[in-house]
Amino acid sequence: PLGIVAAIFGLLLWPMHYAGWWVTSPAIQHPRLLIFGFGAAFVFGFLGTAWPRFLEAEALRTWELAALVISWAIAQSVYAFGSIVSGDMTAGCSFLLLLVILGRRLFGRESRDLPPPGFSLAFLSVAMATVVLFCWASGIGAESVRAQLLFRLIAYQGFLLFPLLGVGSYLFGRFFQIPGERPRTSSPKLRALAVWSCGLVILISFGVEAMGWTRSGNALRLLGFLIWATGATPGLWTVRAPNTRAWALRFGLVLIGTTFVCRIFWPMQVFAFEHLLFLGGFSLVILLVADRVILGHCGQPELLQGKSKTWRWIVWLIVLAATTRATADLVPTTRVSHHIYAAITLIAILITWIILHGRRLRQADSDE
Repeated sequence: PLGIVAAIFGLLLWPMHYAGWWVTSPAIQHPRLLIFGFGAAFVFGFLGTAWPRFLEAEALRTWELAALVISWAIAQSVYAFGSIVSGDMTAGCSFLLLLVILGRRLFGRESRDLPPPGFSLAFLSVAMATVVLFCWASGIGAESVRAQLLFRLIAYQGFLLFPLLGVGSYLFGRFFQIPGERPRTSSPKLRALAVWSCGLVILISFGVEAMGWTRSGNALRLLGFLIWATGATPGLWTVRAPNTRAWALRFGLVLIGTTFVCRIFWPMQVFAFEHLLFLGGFSLVILLVADRVILGHCGQPELLQGKSKTWRWIVWLIVLAATTRATADLVPTTRVSHHIYAAITLIAILITWIILHGRRLRQADSDE
């Protein structure tokens, strides 16, 4: 919920700017609030809950959770006031705190088994984003165009893509699970190989694109995504979606892959197709995962089955928001109006999601 508050504020910046209520351009504040606010809240929440459970370690203590929330909130407040450098430093400290908390549960126990590869990849993505945030805050690489592009790819795309693919290699198959049957997943060895291979290929693709080879970089990213899709989550593509949420998840993942295809054919349209990735693929998948986690923790998994008119509306509204925002860059004469339309549409989606789960967010965790 706090992440959604940050997202709504970040989205409102563009309409307020065009109305003259927000003087400075939110070109940097907007992505920082959406990625390190909304996106980070999702990553923090999921890893903070699932990491200890997978390791059979102690759950986060009250003071640890409070420290994460406070440091995250301070970073968003600093971004909101327009101090990007200070915001990056504060966000970096918040990310570092999460790494310390997770690391304490990994190394501060008798068993030294590593977490599943997907969770390890998510952990590494937080570590890489932390390094980038501190580099931005200290001015490292500020005079190098290639370094800044590499930092941007790692901290923006990588910070969200790696956790979604890593954790998704274990979770997404459950969306397609028929009640009473086991989820369709690949063998642990094949899944681990696919997760690490896709992570390595995607990381290399960031370096390739930073060198100026946009088509090659996105072709490699698409290859990494396909390695993950066929090796880690084959069940997502070989069966009919048993419910609306499974269909929506597949749709969101296809949007992610489609973004890389578009960047191969139209390499100059950077921001247009990145919004297809962020507003389309990432937003949809994040909201779906959060939806499933909440229903599971509230002991209402039966609600995941069957058709959902609400989720069909959410999917098509997200498509509308993403295409509207992309059009703002593809057709410059529509920029102002389409910036506003896209922001309002996504805000409506986020409010709908909050209304859908507002009552459940106040419930205690179920033993189920």
